[in-house]
Amino acid sequence: MALCRKACPLLARGYHTTTAALKAGYFKITPKGDFPLTYEQAHPPYRIGVTKGWTSWNATTLHGPARGPMSVAIEDKFIRKFITGTWYKMWLSEVVIKRVHNNVTVCGMVCPLPSIKTMHFLLGYSETLLSHLLKCNVRLEIQCVQSKKNLVYKFV
Repeated sequence: MALCRKACPLLARGYHTTTAALKAGYFKITPKGDFPLTYEQAHPPYRIGVTKGWTSWNATTLHGPARGPMSVAIEDKFIRKFITGTWYKMWLSEVVIKRVHNNVTVCGMVCPLPSIKTMHFLLGYSETLLSHLLKCNVRLEIQCVQSKKNLVYKFV
């Protein structure tokens, strides 16, 4: 037995298992209390639908031909990647996607650009390209916020 322990140290230690700590969506309290949280991050996941809403609303299956939930989830992921890539370092909040019939509304907060022409170009470019790629009406609803500090809901 002693020879086996020397040859394979893992057998000597044994096999231990612990339960997984499912803490997704929870933020630890820092000692200084200087970690900023937005409104979406401040509420725990079990409060979704009670004190905060979903970041993706899907009402496409209420009337007419149903689209599969997998295609909707893939399109939502594509929209989020497209928006964060197009509005690079300008999109400050989470991308909120609302779907009603054949209309997709993308909402969020952006920091203002020095040139209003650039802002309007990005807005039109995003709406047009997403409309052609998704084959439905896409509308972007954005609000300008001076800095990310204005989005802080509380500190932990």
